[in-house]
Amino acid sequence: MDTFPLTIRLTAAEKQMLRKRAAKYGLTINSLIRFWVNSEPSSPRAFSKVLCKTCNATGKIADEYRCSKCLGVGFSYYEI
Repeated sequence: MDTFPLTIRLTAAEKQMLRKRAAKYGLTINSLIRFWVNSEPSSPRAFSKVLCKTCNATGKIADEYRCSKCLGVGFSYYEI
């Protein structure tokens, strides 16, 4: 399984909510986010993916070079 860095933009309130929710389940924020990202797309707990505009969500620039903004996955970040 490939791994890639993930950027999530949070407000202070969202960060606090994630801390509380992670503590409720006995998880870290990172493990909670991993669970949500890997959950079913139709799940209400899943994050929504935001398409990378640099490469038009293809992951490649000019069908040759890997996009440096999204690191070749086609999504620039996730939103809660």
